Amino acid sequence: NMAKKMVQASGSPKLVVGTRVYADGQQEGKPAFSLNGLLSESVAVTTMGIYCGWMNILILLFIASFFYRSVLVVFVCICSTVLLPAKPVLWPAWNRMWVFRTWRQYFNYSYFFEELLDPKKRYILYEAPHGAYPIGPITAGTLCQTFFPDAPIYSVAATSVFHIPFWRHFVAWIGSMPATKANFKNLLRKGSVAVVIGGIAEMFMSHPSKERIKMQGRKGFVRIALEEQIDGIVPVYYFGQSQVFSFGPTWLAGISRKMRVSVGVLLGRWGLPVPRKIPIYLVHGKPIPVPKVDKSDPKFNDHVDQLLAASIQGMQDLYLRHRAEYGWPDRPLSIE
Repeated sequence: NMAKKMVQASGSPKLVVGTRVYADGQQEGKPAFSLNGLLSESVAVTTMGIYCGWMNILILLFIASFFYRSVLVVFVCICSTVLLPAKPVLWPAWNRMWVFRTWRQYFNYSYFFEELLDPKKRYILYEAPHGAYPIGPITAGTLCQTFFPDAPIYSVAATSVFHIPFWRHFVAWIGSMPATKANFKNLLRKGSVAVVIGGIAEMFMSHPSKERIKMQGRKGFVRIALEEQIDGIVPVYYFGQSQVFSFGPTWLAGISRKMRVSVGVLLGRWGLPVPRKIPIYLVHGKPIPVPKVDKSDPKFNDHVDQLLAASIQGMQDLYLRHRAEYGWPDRPLSIE
């Protein structure tokens, strides 16, 4: 068992390392009924329903715009926001908004840090699972400035998201840029970067009796880690994330990958694009050191393969160490 210790960065709230902590002072399990709790859940359901179901809303507005001039004006105004720069990237005031606290309360959000990151070093946080919709990692993004006030944590997201009004600004404000190699490297020069490895392929991989994530062959993030000679790569797992939504039908998986955009139906609570009320438990592992290898080294690709293998093993080990804490002592993780 890891010893419990308190760590406090300058001017920041304390982080507990080595024990499970519930966000925003919550307690484990379902809270007693209260009017404040009812208000919080109502706000969470409404706002997450709008955010996660945003594509459904745009489609309905597009159809209605053929029949109502006022709806057409609203639709055009919304679409025109894609012309505005997706800035600022990482907006502290946005991430501290009360509405995101209601999201964390809705999921009884908790977290566990095996080790605190050194704010003077650079890391890639490779995260899983993506699931049908990465609401767990998105919610975690609103906490990053509490976790690491002296070390900015950015992220990269699917390029297609930045072509969608509202979504493009939302993800930018929590610290994301389009997932291109150039953006990834530029963000690493400013701080650490989080990336949800599975992507669109993982949206169709839900399973009733096991966790399934996509990492085999995903060499991009480890190659960048080696090229940029960062200090470490860190496994992060979100227990419960795979269960908050369903997505399908599965025969659309191939089309989605070719188009590089998800095509399907997102189903959650009440059959709507509202996340199921399932606890989410974020587990943050120890950094895996990145060897200092020059790109011109003839064995550079061998080092890429070795670091990917280490990252896969690191994710599997992290999962096995903590699955019982979440209540899944026998649920296996399949890394494909």
